[in-house]
Amino acid sequence: MMTKKELEQYLAKLEDFVPKVSAKKTKRPGRPKKYDDRLVLFLIALREKYGWSLRDLEKKAKDIVPKGIEVPDFSSIHYRIRSMREYIEEVKPKLLKIIPDIEDSKIDSNAKKSRKPKSTKTVKK
Repeated sequence: MMTKKELEQYLAKLEDFVPKVSAKKTKRPGRPKKYDDRLVLFLIALREKYGWSLRDLEKKAKDIVPKGIEVPDFSSIHYRIRSMREYIEEVKPKLLKIIPDIEDSKIDSNAKKSRKPKSTKTVKK
């Protein structure tokens, strides 16, 4: 798991990208955003870098992001990706340089546990 300080450092690096995203839809009426744009960009960049599905991203983000910081569910991430699609494509190379290499130990420690193989029964004739 990433420490809160480490996450804040990465989110600070993403601050340069946020005004361009947020400025597009500030005048529209509706409910305010529940999740910080920097966190969403961080998660989108992780998805782009590692090729995770949205469901995998949600699960792994809960392991990476420190406790106390709420992680958006996969449908919220999908909605935000859809609303920022053109901008993400434009800044993707820069975003991928900022995102850290995540060690396997930081990602889903349960995934490393090996399952017991299913017993194979042989049928005698």
